[in-house]
Amino acid sequence: MKIIAHRGASFYSPENTISAFNLAFQMGADGVEMDVRLSKDGEIVVIHDETTDRTGDKSLNISEVSYGFLKTVDVGSYFGREFKGERIPRLKDVVELFWDKELYIEIKTGVEIIPHLITLSKSLSFSRDFLFFSFDFEVVKRLKELFPHNRVLFIVDYGYNVPDRDGVYEDIVLTVKSASLDGVSTCASLKHGREAGSLFKSAGLFWNVWTVDNPYLAKEFEALGADSISTNRPDWIISHVR
Repeated sequence: MKIIAHRGASFYSPENTISAFNLAFQMGADGVEMDVRLSKDGEIVVIHDETTDRTGDKSLNISEVSYGFLKTVDVGSYFGREFKGERIPRLKDVVELFWDKELYIEIKTGVEIIPHLITLSKSLSFSRDFLFFSFDFEVVKRLKELFPHNRVLFIVDYGYNVPDRDGVYEDIVLTVKSASLDGVSTCASLKHGREAGSLFKSAGLFWNVWTVDNPYLAKEFEALGADSISTNRPDWIISHVR
């Protein structure tokens, strides 16, 4: 089971930053997960929220300003003084630095980002080790058509983007298979994992689980057949499962 650093080693450093990604790999993570959005001028930027309010020293809406403004935002100081001056990276910057690593790229927008991903992939070849996923089924369906050599997963959150009811696991498998997707990424619910894990695996789906910071949970999901788990504390989880 692979250990993927959720937004980098985000327990120890500001999320979705170069510092967090560097630290994650120093800790021995197999890969890093990040969130991407689109700026007004078409730059793919690495940030989770729609705005910079939570992590930045300025209040900007990501989709309403150019990257020229976004790159002036300090997204490190909120976490600690030693990270003052940390900037919002572009996906381009991350790919150039970690082109040989396993990157889990979560799309936080709709399909409007896809032409920009295609353009970026032509200038910087996307490794087969780059995985794409989203809560938006139309996004992942389109991504799989355009990036057939990359893993593409449908992110599932029971009661949010799929119903929490009997038969939902079978429906998820059928939905994923209908778009030739590679698998699913699910929340770290043992109840659902115990019921769905064997079904996902028997269907040949790649299964990622988020976000697992508890070693007991990590071991449970490993036993259930999870292929990877995302964690804010890669060193802590690695020390208990390996």
